[in-house]
Parts: sequence; C-alpha cells; structure tokens
Amino acid sequence: MKKITGILVLVFSTIILLTAMNQSFINRIKQDRYFDHLNTDHTPRSLYQRIFVRSDRWAYGDLYGLCYLPQYRFRLEPFKKYNSTNRKNLQKQVLYIIGDSFLADKTLTNAFDSFDNVVFLDRRFPLGPIQLDTTQQNLLIMEFAERNLNGYVMNKTDEIKANTPVPASLLNRLGNIIFNKDLSRNLELLLFDDKLFTPIKELKASLNYNLFGRVSKEVAVSTDKKRLLLNITVDTSDIHSAFRYKTAQQIDTITANLKEARNYYEAIGFKKVFLSVIPNPVSIYDENRMPYNHLLERVEQQTNLSVISIYKTFKSDQHNLYFLSDAHWDPLGFDIWVQQVNRTLKFTNSINQ
Repeated sequence: MKKITGILVLVFSTIILLTAMNQSFINRIKQDRYFDHLNTDHTPRSLYQRIFVRSDRWAYGDLYGLCYLPQYRFRLEPFKKYNSTNRKNLQKQVLYIIGDSFLADKTLTNAFDSFDNVVFLDRRFPLGPIQLDTTQQNLLIMEFAERNLNGYVMNKTDEIKANTPVPASLLNRLGNIIFNKDLSRNLELLLFDDKLFTPIKELKASLNYNLFGRVSKEVAVSTDKKRLLLNITVDTSDIHSAFRYKTAQQIDTITANLKEARNYYEAIGFKKVFLSVIPNPVSIYDENRMPYNHLLERVEQQTNLSVISIYKTFKSDQHNLYFLSDAHWDPLGFDIWVQQVNRTLKFTNSINQ
C-alpha cells in the first residue's frame, strides 16, 4: 500500500511540475482563472474549467487579490457598455488610443462621438509601428495612469522601429522550460490559487494586519482605512510614488519625451495628438498622507500637447470614482472620463471647421 501511495504521489508531483514548466499553458490558466468572473456564459463546464478555473483573486479587485484582507472583499461592478449610435453617414474619422490598464478590456467602439472606429493599443505589450489608413482623418489620445508618466521614453518603445525577433534555438527553448524563472509562482498558482483556500488566506491576512500591521508588499491601506492603494504609488523609495519629490528637471524630461512622441505620431499621419493622464487613486483620496508631488498637474501645465484633463473634476466630485479594492477607476470614473473626452474632441472639431 505504501508503494502504491508513493507511486501515486510521484506521478501527481511529476504532472504538476511538468504543467508548471509549460508557460503557455500557465498563461492560459491565468487568463481563464483571473477573468472567469466576467464570463456570463452559464453553459456546462468542461473538465478543464472544473479543475483550473476556480480562483476569485481578481473578482474582488486586483489589490484584494494581492493581500486577501476580508474587509476589502468587494465584488467589482460591471462597466457600462456603450450602445451603437447607428450612424448612417460615415464621418471618415478614426480615433486611436494608446493606453494602459485603465482602458484595457473596456468597450470603447461606441463610446466616442463622430468616429467611425476606435482602435485601442495597449502600451504594456509590444505594438510595432502603427499603419494608418491615409483616407481617414486619424486622431490619437495618449492615455497614461499618472504613475506611468515616470520612466516613459518614446525611443525605448518598439513603435519607432520594428524589431524582428530572432527565433530561439531548440536548446534555448528547452532551457527556458526546464529552468523557468516563474516556476515557484506557477506551482503556487496550480496548487493554492483556488477558491477553496480563500478563507485560509483571509484568516492569515487578517492576523498579520491586525496583530502586526502587515499587508502584502504590493498593497497599502489608505489613511482613512476605506480603500486599498497600490504601494508603488505610496512608497517614496519607488519612482512611481506620488510622494517622491520631482525636480523641475525631471518634469522637463517627462514633457520632452511626450513632445518627442507627439512629433513622431504627427509625422506618421495623425492629425492631432492629445494627452490624457488618469490620476492615481492616492492623488485623489489620500494626497495629504505625505507631501504630494503634483506630478500630473505639473506635466499638464508644461506640456505642449493638447490635454484632456480630469484631475480637477475628480477632485471635486463627491462620488467614489475608484474601486475600493482595486487600483483602477470604477464605472462612474470611467464614464466621466469618456464624457470629458467627447467634450474636448467636439470642441477641437468645432474650432477646426
């Protein structure tokens, strides 16, 4: 009996280890597990779904999923889906948006007036050179989360020059599989990232927080204890911190990089380039925690790009505009931004006519 048990344990361990080494399969599991809460299809689940799609890590916010503090377990509201305006006449205008996680996975196509199409490009992933349809009037919005203004350099992206990847050799591919640097994280994903373990994770998180004041290193708790914040926007040792002092020279560097980007995009055919910076949640709700560096306002005041600004609107709004357990805006915050974009673009079109 001991031999059979030993063999079964060995077989199970080997299967788990081989699965953890297969990064493409792990990436699929991540996608399905973390975004399954958005799935409204209630068809019978496959064996794969029953085994691997059982995580609530992101269903209650990305920050909750990093720290598992039960008092911040809030199910996220769905975002508004903008309906088609059924335009009969084509406007011959296309809106491009190069952005980040604030706009990823959002319904943008029908959100903006006077555009036949909206193209979203996620800056976090390789884009390659943009090929424009010259028969259309193309406009561009460069959207940044406030923290992502830090370190942005146009010539370090892959948009200016296409990089043709060199195919990895068979030996290199085998080495990447066997010595997968994410192996430990992948094993944790397979073995413990399951709803079954959520109560245990919450209990551990509660004890650490209540007894020792500790939370996950990626997360910070707001001064008023009402929300979670992304720790890199708080910790002054991090370049992304809203409380890390920014010199005038550093602001000059950021605006110079934005100018370089605008010049490039206009050169390849965009009629106009706009800048829209989304405030860090800490900049709206906890800016008095330490001296705030006012990065967003200083960049908006100095840049020569046309600005779609929402900072003052967000600061004065009495509603909550960001999820309490997530690093991003909620549906109301997103909708306010959409409305501001439409007002700015409409005003710009009226001037140009």
